[in-house]
Amino acid sequence: MFAKHPETALVPYLRGELDRDEHSRVESHLETCARCRASIESSASMLREISEKVAQIPEPDWIRYRAQLRRRLAARREQPQTWWRPEYSWMSLAAAGALAATIALTIAIRPTQQLGPTPPPVDQLALEDAPADLGLLRDYPVVEHLDLLENYDEISNLDQLAPAASRNEKSSS
Repeated sequence: MFAKHPETALVPYLRGELDRDEHSRVESHLETCARCRASIESSASMLREISEKVAQIPEPDWIRYRAQLRRRLAARREQPQTWWRPEYSWMSLAAAGALAATIALTIAIRPTQQLGPTPPPVDQLALEDAPADLGLLRDYPVVEHLDLLENYDEISNLDQLAPAASRNEKSSS
């Protein structure tokens, strides 16, 4: 007996494609299961209808079909190849519209968008007279990216600090 309904085995059962053991298992299940019997009856009627419809399809006239195919291929070869196809014109218009919208949006946003912090105006003459400590300000684009300017005293005295290992030894004793 099947633990579940043999749904995938019903059509092969109808067509006689199952081996002897599987066929007998499906047959014994159909004797006890009304749902599967209804399913197999509807499948059988559907297969009969399909076979009747297939039998009604006329045999194609292959000579006429090949002649028609040759005519169409010859007509296609005779047509000039163009890059413009009217059936794709809507896509060209859509692409042009999207490009115009992108350009307009870029122009509209660009003046308000800043690409980073702008350095303040620096008077060159004032820098020449400045003390030596302000020499870094001449290279302001380099200095503006240093996050440690707040701790300038510590940065200027780094060479006087003890190595990390010796500081840990001192704090532990």
